[in-house]
Amino acid sequence: MRRSLLLILAGLLPVAACAGGHAPGAERAPLIEPASRSARPVVLIAPPRDSRPSDQIESRLLAAHNTERARAGAPPLVWSDDLESEARDWSRELISTGRFAHDPSMHGHGENLWGGWGERAFTPEEMVGEWIAKKAQYRPGVFPNVSRTGNWVDVGHYTQVVWSGTTHVGCAIAVRGDRSILACRYSPPGNIDGLRAY
Repeated sequence: MRRSLLLILAGLLPVAACAGGHAPGAERAPLIEPASRSARPVVLIAPPRDSRPSDQIESRLLAAHNTERARAGAPPLVWSDDLESEARDWSRELISTGRFAHDPSMHGHGENLWGGWGERAFTPEEMVGEWIAKKAQYRPGVFPNVSRTGNWVDVGHYTQVVWSGTTHVGCAIAVRGDRSILACRYSPPGNIDGLRAY
């Protein structure tokens, strides 16, 4: 059995909105915790340094992002070890605690989270592909009016992947038992009110 949960951090938006989810076999035990409102202020940070993916998984995660960005006409992302380190710390925190929530620290980056469990391995392309699949609900427009459903959260993963103003990404996967967590951090963050994704 395979299930997945998806989240997006809209670090510059005043509204916290996340879908609810439940662990298999648990009676209404929430897996997703909305980000704290105190995590919303913009924090000035140094731009990430360019680097190169250090292994095949990282290369595939970057390629999955950049393939979709090319389709949308957005410039390719550059890998950042700094963002990867942040994502690795947070994915390990989530896997070790059993939680599935956005990082409440004021890190100043965009964040996409993916979680999956089941008796199979997930490919980097499948993980990022679930964010990209949200394109089906996307409609071009000025953010946050970008969803056919009227709720930007339904397309927020996709818009962060293709946000033309984002230049860097770093991702990490943590695994424990049959549970996997992918965290990606983006700089500068996307999903900014009043702007277009691409």
